[in-house]
Amino acid sequence: MARLLPSMLSVVLSIGWAAAVPTSRSPNAGTFTIDTTRNPNYAPNGPREYARALAKWQIEIPETLAKFGVNRHSGDVAATPFADDREYLSTVGIGTPPQNITVDLDTGSSDFWVYSSETAQTDLGNRVRWEPAKSSTAEKIPNSTWWIQYGDSSYAYGNVWRDTVTIADISVPGAVVESAMDVSFQLSTDEDLCGIFGLAIGLNSRVIPSQPTVINSMKPLLDAQVFTSDLKWHAEGTYSFGGIDSSQFTGDIRYVPLHENAKYWEINVTGVHIGDASVWYLFNWSSIVDTGTSLLLMDDDVVKAYYNAAPAAYYKAKYDAWVYPCDTVLPDLELGFSHDNTVKIPGRYINYTALEGTVCMGGLQSNIDQGFSVLGDIFLKAVFAVFDYDGRRVGFANKVLN
Repeated sequence: MARLLPSMLSVVLSIGWAAAVPTSRSPNAGTFTIDTTRNPNYAPNGPREYARALAKWQIEIPETLAKFGVNRHSGDVAATPFADDREYLSTVGIGTPPQNITVDLDTGSSDFWVYSSETAQTDLGNRVRWEPAKSSTAEKIPNSTWWIQYGDSSYAYGNVWRDTVTIADISVPGAVVESAMDVSFQLSTDEDLCGIFGLAIGLNSRVIPSQPTVINSMKPLLDAQVFTSDLKWHAEGTYSFGGIDSSQFTGDIRYVPLHENAKYWEINVTGVHIGDASVWYLFNWSSIVDTGTSLLLMDDDVVKAYYNAAPAAYYKAKYDAWVYPCDTVLPDLELGFSHDNTVKIPGRYINYTALEGTVCMGGLQSNIDQGFSVLGDIFLKAVFAVFDYDGRRVGFANKVLN
């Protein structure tokens, strides 16, 4: 449980933080940027996204949330995301010539799987699919399969191929591509999303027998084994690989080490500050930085304290979530990673979606006492983030907020 202590001094960009080494965009393939585009059919569904965030991280879903399209389930399942209202989409090419496929770049998983010409027709809808027969470099890996079981009891499985994967200016020959033969109904409702591109640091893929992940195949081709995210609030953003573009942030980058032997981008949050309060909540809380989760999940005590600072906010049992009148001005939320490393999330970023009439649901919700937080897109929109494979650390920097 968080301890409420006297105010912790917020020192902004002080001496002693590790500075970024600016890297201009290289004319060769070793450094590149890929844009994120806003899903044209994006319509936030707060309860459903909350339920799926819990399911992804193996947190049992409350009964009241189950009716929003995610079933209750517990057990050892793959931590791989999928939400039919994914906000950020990016395009990669598969094959020779490249076939452009829209994917979710996800730091909370490691597999690269896509809908393809092998996918059952009932699962495809009108989405774009990868067609191995149209690629001169596609090669099926014999006697190899993949299977993913999700926290909401949904699933996907299929065959395994090698093909050239093209991301912006870089081509990865012989990359492992997981082709979906069958996908459960829960995963097939968003026809704009055609696959998942995993960027976790230490997870093995779900391929049997084991094969290298695409990110592990790509890293040796990069100028530096880092990538960055610059997601935007209500706007398009970018991911950059192989270098750090100094034009995307202000001041210095402050780095936080990963947990020892971390498979995810898992770090510690050490404090929380709410609005104009004169106090901080201080603790040492394990937190996973996840581009594949839309919401921000934190300890229940912190969530209650936050919404208690928001006029007229209340807990609504119908959704197992915190809600408020849509004209409420939410307070800012500041997360601390050390005494001189903080990130402030504007209150307007936490105002996630309207539910019914004039009632809105916040993007900060409880992790249901799971012992770790999930720093999803609500957090990442407010910060420039660096994911450093070599240094096993995550860096944060301020940026101009829209």
